[in-house]
Amino acid sequence: MIELNETFSTTMILEDVVIPNTSKNKLYNKAMERVQYYIQEVLDNSIFVGCHNLKLLSEIPFKAQVHVFPDDPWDHLIAMCLYTKINSMTEEVFYVDSITINSHQARSVSHNFSEADGGNENLHELFDEEPDLEAYVNYWYKSTPQLFLLHEGLKLVDHTWDEIDLQYDDKPQEADVISLKDFKKPPKSDNDDIA
Repeated sequence: MIELNETFSTTMILEDVVIPNTSKNKLYNKAMERVQYYIQEVLDNSIFVGCHNLKLLSEIPFKAQVHVFPDDPWDHLIAMCLYTKINSMTEEVFYVDSITINSHQARSVSHNFSEADGGNENLHELFDEEPDLEAYVNYWYKSTPQLFLLHEGLKLVDHTWDEIDLQYDDKPQEADVISLKDFKKPPKSDNDDIA
């Protein structure tokens, strides 16, 4: 099950200060498209494998996309890795607060991972003392969609967002906060009386 929660942004007036939307708002749709692309085109129908089983998998004559985990891909590790990957892909345009994984193999038992569980740094901390797993951990921190192709000898393929037209065209800049004392009403026009 995939759950999508929508949010909205507004300009607020708090304690006599206008706090406008940031310029990142126009990138929200593109960031969401990145997440949808990753789920539909990169994850769907792929193979999840722990790095210690790569040799076994490489001997299977399938044409498949593969995602390698630093340990066995139990649902709790999948949730942690996807939380990290999706937050990396959105590049601070928005943050994913939590991910819930629900799989057929686990008979619909859900596993949730959130910021409260350690956030993006949890993967690094969990496998910190295992330097031979560093590449498999860092795989989930890349902001681009990556996968291994089984039929090409587990070749790592790294797409750029430019290749699939999901790059951010503008780099967002911080918005200015304007005090209400400095805020000026626009001049009244002849059409202001029309309801």
